[in-house]
Amino acid sequence: MFFLKEYKAKKIKAPDNFYNRERIMSSGNKNLIYLLNKRFSWMKKYINRKKVIIELGSGNGCIKKIIDNKKIILTDIIKYPWIDKKVDMLKINLGKKYLKKVDVFIINHSLHHCANPTLTLEKMSNYLKKNGFILINEPETSFFLKFIQIVLDDESWSLKSKVFNRKSIFNPKSPWISNTAVAQLLFKNDKKFCKHFPQYKIVENKLSEFFIFLNSGGVNSSFFHVKLNNFFLRMLNVVDKILIFFLPNVFALNRTIVLKKINENKK
Repeated sequence: MFFLKEYKAKKIKAPDNFYNRERIMSSGNKNLIYLLNKRFSWMKKYINRKKVIIELGSGNGCIKKIIDNKKIILTDIIKYPWIDKKVDMLKINLGKKYLKKVDVFIINHSLHHCANPTLTLEKMSNYLKKNGFILINEPETSFFLKFIQIVLDDESWSLKSKVFNRKSIFNPKSPWISNTAVAQLLFKNDKKFCKHFPQYKIVENKLSEFFIFLNSGGVNSSFFHVKLNNFFLRMLNVVDKILIFFLPNVFALNRTIVLKKINENKK
């Protein structure tokens, strides 16, 4: 069953972002902070000295735990108290003041909740400056991610979705509906992506995270974990890299992508 092309979760689960934000921001959980550092710290080289930085689908806003940059504008479809601007990823309703003015967009584990990710990437291009970047972290639909999602009945995936036809891949009636295969469908084949999106160049496309995620204690949920110090967390990350290098389709739980806008959108 873990080789299925698609799986539909029985329930749509909405995270408690108020609880999760408090848990993360006041966290003494070194495992979780190590994971978040791995997800966000690499972004600093792309956002340093940039003026307009917008995160889409910010959720609990945990990026601010790792990156101390007041220029990051947090947006979400739900206007939580810490969210700077309410933005629907399907519409990207940022307004004329941001057209061709955005230096960097950040999407962290939220693109798979977007019913039409290709339309979103096109709309982002309209706001992004030439040579601007989109920094993305997304789930990777490996054997073990499928296993976790089936056992926990956590989120849905479909490797059958035709993401490049610019039509919705699921009903956007709830911001928590998802297809965790979106990043794999969009970015696994660099040439195919660039054929459909000639305005972008893929600068980075990497797989990561196995044990450092499983033993983190959870980002949007709280799970049992074995507490480790930084030395053993670094060792665990080395083990992850070895496992993913040899068996990426089995172990990788996260895909990191960097897109650079090199041309204007002609569509």
